[in-house]
Amino acid sequence: MTPADIVQKTYGALKTNDLPTLLSVLSPDIVLHVPGSHPLAGRHEGLAGFAGFMEKTRALTDGGETIELIDVLGGETHAAAYCRVTATRAGREPLDNTTVHLARIADGRIAEIWLHNWDNQSASAFWR
Repeated sequence: MTPADIVQKTYGALKTNDLPTLLSVLSPDIVLHVPGSHPLAGRHEGLAGFAGFMEKTRALTDGGETIELIDVLGGETHAAAYCRVTATRAGREPLDNTTVHLARIADGRIAEIWLHNWDNQSASAFWR
């Protein structure tokens, strides 16, 4: 599988809440890098850290985030997912965040992901 295929499979599993598939494409030692100036920003390490980040985003929003995969760009060891992330939260402006999620692939699994927001200030305001 190419890095682009792995990223496609990951976002398909996220969309359908397919935990077995998600676990098959994420390294046990995954590191998720979240930008911003809000409580969820920073490094989230390992499957527990990744799952914890996902649980916190669901808990803070009205039903979780929706991630629309627009395109995937692939190389030999990295792939970038071009996405639109939307969510609502009581007392906040809705989140409508175009992002690039850059994934580093090692041994056929995602080892690291860096999130890059189009408008980091608005994203941070939503998550504060």
